Amino acid sequence: MALPKLNDSPKYDLVIPSTKQKVKFRPYLVKEEKVLMLASESGDNNQALQAIVDTIKACVSDDINTSELTTFDVEYAFTQIRAKSVGETSTVGVKCNHCQTQNEVSIPLDDIKVETPEVSDKIKLTDDVSLKMKWPRYNDVLGQDLSNMTQTQQTFKLLIECIESVMTQDENIKFKDEAEEEKLSFVESLTSEQFKAVREYIEKMPKMKYNLEYSCSSCNEKNNVTLEGMQDFL
Repeated sequence: MALPKLNDSPKYDLVIPSTKQKVKFRPYLVKEEKVLMLASESGDNNQALQAIVDTIKACVSDDINTSELTTFDVEYAFTQIRAKSVGETSTVGVKCNHCQTQNEVSIPLDDIKVETPEVSDKIKLTDDVSLKMKWPRYNDVLGQDLSNMTQTQQTFKLLIECIESVMTQDENIKFKDEAEEEKLSFVESLTSEQFKAVREYIEKMPKMKYNLEYSCSSCNEKNNVTLEGMQDFL
């Protein structure tokens, strides 16, 4: 006699921030939690990221291409799935701005939102050349070792990942098809003003945000802190 299947039906709705696609998902089960725990224990950042993406793929019942999800899509989707799996609040440690005491504060994960500002994905460099931009996808991050890079090197790497194509009057050149040296050489050939325009696009990248207000357990002073990104919530 076959054993019954438990907890395998989608129960909740989720909106993918970058595409606004509404999908249904179920909480993750022990089989997914085991993979997440093993990935975390490995100390391998790429393995942990892959486990998160695999968990989203397993829990979302609708058809989504996980390789096309942006970094903030994955962070938001996983946070919402985790909220329905192990608890809808997360306890985080934050330092008081006044006395530096570490406070433990409970965050309602359902209240976390992704701010998506209106920003053009086209940047005009010259009269003849423009850039078509995109938000970095988690698939672009997987497999990369950023631990040995300086902050400046990481900035250039992220900037390169955000360029989808270089558009001229005659061509639309896919940036990913070019050699790494050519891509870096192109970015290094930008003027300070052109580079600033590209950096401003990156700085406006949507992020998970939550405005946290709390009174310090030690000095009782009120604090107002903005938490950003998955690492601040989990």
